[in-house]
Amino acid sequence: MSTRPSVAGNLSSPVTLNSSQNEEKLIATNVSRKVIERTGIMDSDEELRLMLVEFPPKFANVAHTHPVIGLCYVIKGVAESQYEGEELKTLHAGDSYQDSATKKHLLFRNASETDTLKFTCAAKIKVNQEFMLPL
Repeated sequence: MSTRPSVAGNLSSPVTLNSSQNEEKLIATNVSRKVIERTGIMDSDEELRLMLVEFPPKFANVAHTHPVIGLCYVIKGVAESQYEGEELKTLHAGDSYQDSATKKHLLFRNASETDTLKFTCAAKIKVNQEFMLPL
């Protein structure tokens, strides 16, 4: 029976994962993606991961997919999100939403021209697997 210890980080010293080149490009545009908490799941290659993301004004993600479901919460700002086959949704601070693992995430953007968008997502995911996979 193997266990992985819980690893916590604060905003000034986050736990980071391996980044793909695409994610590095996003970070270069002032997008902040931090793993603020993670804990291994006993006898598996998975972990529970809590991520904090901040988008600058007007920033939009590239179209992407998620390998697993994410449970997310908007802390600050207004986001617009659209999955393949669905209507555009507007999410405000205090709203929670699910990132789907079965559909293409065609649009996720900061709807504000002046304010930062800040949100969290939690997921059960394989250790070192990226949560956002660009199309």
